[in-house]
Amino acid sequence: MTLLSEIERRLHLRNPIVRFCAIFFSCIVVSIGLYLALRHNSILDPFLNFNARLATGLWNLFGNSAHADGAITASDKFNFEVTAECTSIVPTAILLSAVLAWPSTRREKLIGIGAGTVALFVINQIRILTLFYVGTSFPDLLDIAHYVVWQGLIVLIALGLWLFWAEKMVHSSPRTSRTQKPQTQ
Repeated sequence: MTLLSEIERRLHLRNPIVRFCAIFFSCIVVSIGLYLALRHNSILDPFLNFNARLATGLWNLFGNSAHADGAITASDKFNFEVTAECTSIVPTAILLSAVLAWPSTRREKLIGIGAGTVALFVINQIRILTLFYVGTSFPDLLDIAHYVVWQGLIVLIALGLWLFWAEKMVHSSPRTSRTQKPQTQ
């Protein structure tokens, strides 16, 4: 018995549920560590600035007037700064962890990670725009919209995207397919 198979046996990693949880939570821990190390680091500045510029450009497409200065978006009614917490980094880390932990092929994982990352980025831009709207039109509701509604919603969307991917995009082996009936002898 090899060392790896002995570790798998002792940790019950052959059980698919235990294996999924072990990989998922390991990825989450690594993601949290990376996020905490980088969130106040200038390495994220280009991404934060891009998010602010894009949100400003989209905001202005709707007939508004705002400008971006670095990661800060400003209008005559409302200003905000795009921080690491305002991006799709955390929900993407959750999605990435779930996709990596789910039993699937490399190609399926790459599709799930790529499509999910793009979808979460687009949804996060919608989030930023709606928060900009709430901040300009209903400033008393901004904290509720920002911390209560969108914080939970973006995590649920990430999990929903993973469930959609796992259900619709991952091809199960014939042995485990739900649509195939067992053969009788």
